[in-house]
Amino acid sequence: MADDSNARFYDVVICGAGLAGLTLARHLKMNLPSLSILLIDRLARPLPEAAFKVGESTQEVGAYYLADILGLGRYFEECHLRKMGLRYFFGDPRGPFKDRPEFGLSTYHPVRSYQIDRGRLENDLRQFNAEAGIELAENCSVQEIEISGTSDPHRIIFSERATNEVRLVRCRWVVDATGRRRLLQKRLNLGKEVEGRFSAAWFRIKGRLDVSDFVPPEEEQWHSRVTGNNRYFSTNHLMGDGYWVWLIALSSGQTSVGIVAADELHPFSSYNTYEKASSWLERHEPVVAARLRDETPSDFLVMHRYSYSSSQVFSCDRWACVGEAGVFSDPHYSPGADQIGFANCITARLIELEMQGRLSPDFVDQMNLFFLSYNEGVTRNIQGGYPFFGESLVMAAKLIWDFVSSWAFSGPLMFNAFFLDTERFERIRRITGRYVTLSHRMQKLFAAWARLSLGRGSFEFIDYLGIPFIRELRLRNLNSDKTEQELEEDHRASMETLEELAQVLFLISLNDTMPEEVNRFSHPIWLNAWGIGLDKRLWEAHGLLKPTSKPRDLTPIMDQIMNCIHIGEPTHRFSHSGD
Repeated sequence: MADDSNARFYDVVICGAGLAGLTLARHLKMNLPSLSILLIDRLARPLPEAAFKVGESTQEVGAYYLADILGLGRYFEECHLRKMGLRYFFGDPRGPFKDRPEFGLSTYHPVRSYQIDRGRLENDLRQFNAEAGIELAENCSVQEIEISGTSDPHRIIFSERATNEVRLVRCRWVVDATGRRRLLQKRLNLGKEVEGRFSAAWFRIKGRLDVSDFVPPEEEQWHSRVTGNNRYFSTNHLMGDGYWVWLIALSSGQTSVGIVAADELHPFSSYNTYEKASSWLERHEPVVAARLRDETPSDFLVMHRYSYSSSQVFSCDRWACVGEAGVFSDPHYSPGADQIGFANCITARLIELEMQGRLSPDFVDQMNLFFLSYNEGVTRNIQGGYPFFGESLVMAAKLIWDFVSSWAFSGPLMFNAFFLDTERFERIRRITGRYVTLSHRMQKLFAAWARLSLGRGSFEFIDYLGIPFIRELRLRNLNSDKTEQELEEDHRASMETLEELAQVLFLISLNDTMPEEVNRFSHPIWLNAWGIGLDKRLWEAHGLLKPTSKPRDLTPIMDQIMNCIHIGEPTHRFSHSGD
């Protein structure tokens, strides 16, 4: 191996050329064109166009990063599929599919997201990066990342897999994008476990596995709920207690199918081979199993106990971890591209500041705190719901709450990038600071509601962007180039909406769990949203009936949600059992 004096020097070496590494390289080259960048990856082109990597579904935040910040919007429109939001089916999987309560969109809406073929995208990103002057060492395996700990360059040792030749390069900045290898996290002992154990298995099949085909064509009312027979282009979720099954359309003509479950309710060993997964689907989602009987999967992959975090992902010592090399939350709300976007934006800003001699330890600490808190909040929020994923009304309420919260607070972070400006971020936090405790109380409410439900609530179909206050909030918040005043006004308005929504969902939960108590809350109703809960013994202690904010009319939100659901006599509650 050549000594350091002969080793090639780069401004930035990115170890790993998956989605995180490739997009970071493009981001850096767009923002700092003079940077010399080397990408090192164990795979060589051509990558398989289909049946390559999981992580095909994007949401608005990640899609904005990819399409707008990275300038790939036209590419996604031409080469991948526009996504019709998230769609959920609850209820008895052995009954007629048309009878399963459905939560999803009727039509496409502004602010786009995409279903992406990872192989196609990563092939194309490699080509785009090469054309931009970024070097790519393919078919190479990173052996060692040596952090200098001083102002001296870092050393990266890697081998060419075809010849076993060992090479050395030096760099000012090194970024670990090696995915679940997590080279830096393991070397520096930064790994952090999360509570709970969740696992997944997935595969791709050729052709179209479409939920619309689960319902006979003569059921015209069911089919007419969604224009253009477009359910296929949603990220479709089939829900049961402790699990969800995804069906995702891909532009290569394949369909991605996945099983995700809590280990305590559905042991990983019950679906960790294709044969076992087929049997598992026979028990839990037989309509999918029936469609797969004559299919041969293009691949089959698993991920056991997939979630983890880190104690640090950015450093003043000129290193960073992006993508799965840093954290992995939970795939349920398709947050992967969102987190890649946040981590890449932060890394690019750190490199820019350090190059200018303006990088401070305080800023690095603030970015670590922001990113890791965000990841752990997403993980906790999602995984706390697995035990009652099969409870249709409770989950509809949780989905409404989680979607509104995301569009109100996560969306503006990326669309206006104020998380990179600590002073602006702090001004917004002074407006929204109480949201964290409110959201924690709401997640506890949903869990208690699921335990206590009398089955009095039901719905057939909820078009969540057909609900006016939700549609208006989403459009208002998913906009870029806002002034400071506009951002502050938007966040104040969103906090008011969440305060009202919390009370409305509490009253609906009360009607479903203890209807005899509803008359205690006379009209006009205004409660302390931070005091809600279904243990009536705590209402006084938590100040439920002693609000501190000025009363507002709950009728608009209540009426809009009640137009979608029915509360009355107990309905049959189907319970999905574990293995």
